[in-house]
Amino acid sequence: MEFESEGNIEEIKELIARLVSEGYRTEKIFEGEKESLKEYIPDQETLVRFILSKPNFEHNLFEVAEHFFGRKITSSGIDARRYNALYRRLERARKKIERDYGGRFEAVWARGEEGELYKIFRFIKGRQPAQNFQAPIMDGGNLFRGDV
Repeated sequence: MEFESEGNIEEIKELIARLVSEGYRTEKIFEGEKESLKEYIPDQETLVRFILSKPNFEHNLFEVAEHFFGRKITSSGIDARRYNALYRRLERARKKIERDYGGRFEAVWARGEEGELYKIFRFIKGRQPAQNFQAPIMDGGNLFRGDV
């Protein structure tokens, strides 16, 4: 069995335990997907440089995907593995920036042209990460708070 993952040892142990307890489903890998995700996804330092090049370090996953892959990617279908791997690597890149620059990222929900919701991340200097932070939602430039 071939297994490919990103994460720390505890996350991998938890995943393996869940696979054993619930059984696991196999999925056919198409010819174009056989390469390692590491070849698809920019490394953490590349993502950090990209984020730092933006005003207020503002970015979103769709923008990052478009820059590096030339198109938007979705969280389902053939893009699911790439989307999830990029999302995890972006989380780690943001944490590194928070440590290095002494602040935190604030997530603001936005609605795309096709009605999809996504988060825009902005860096706030000098704040520590909030506990139980609830991201506000932005719709057509209007900002409101609430559950999605």
